[in-house]
Amino acid sequence: MTEEREGLIFTTRDELVYKIIVIGDPAVGKTSLLDKFLGKQIKGEYIPTVGVNILKAKLNVVDEKGTDVDVFLMFWDIAGQPQFYMLHRPYFNGADGMILVYDITRSSSFSNVNNWYNSAVRYGLSGIPRILVGNKIDLKDERKIIHPMADHLSEKLSAPFFETSALTGQGVTTIFQKIADLTYQSKLAD
Repeated sequence: MTEEREGLIFTTRDELVYKIIVIGDPAVGKTSLLDKFLGKQIKGEYIPTVGVNILKAKLNVVDEKGTDVDVFLMFWDIAGQPQFYMLHRPYFNGADGMILVYDITRSSSFSNVNNWYNSAVRYGLSGIPRILVGNKIDLKDERKIIHPMADHLSEKLSAPFFETSALTGQGVTTIFQKIADLTYQSKLAD
């Protein structure tokens, strides 16, 4: 049983639950990042997400008094394939935070971050916390997107920029902690 109060979703135990959409082109590693964070086995082959995959994780944030607070993030891992674009409105609806993911070895996935962000804005999500994530840094010899490019996009989108490797785990915990902190602080400010 859940109820909504003051823009926050509470379960019967008064848990703070936030909806975080994870968006980007197909095969950028959205699902792998979530699997790595949640301690699941990373699949060796690419298996596209069909529609949406919803996962829940508990994270700890610090409130304005320095007290630890548990928050629950409901990650909506949204398929990047064009045939699912018509489902974006219901999938994006009510999001409290956004993770925009691209593959550092594929220029097109980086360019398309703007399209993903613009879709979110079209659905009224311009004011929610967001982060920009360049994934697959373990493929450093294949890198196409350099830091100044990502820094520029980060500034344009007002989204802190991070690089990760779902394969090695580098930076993975950091991005999920950051979106939890930003979303919690945003809700406190409302």
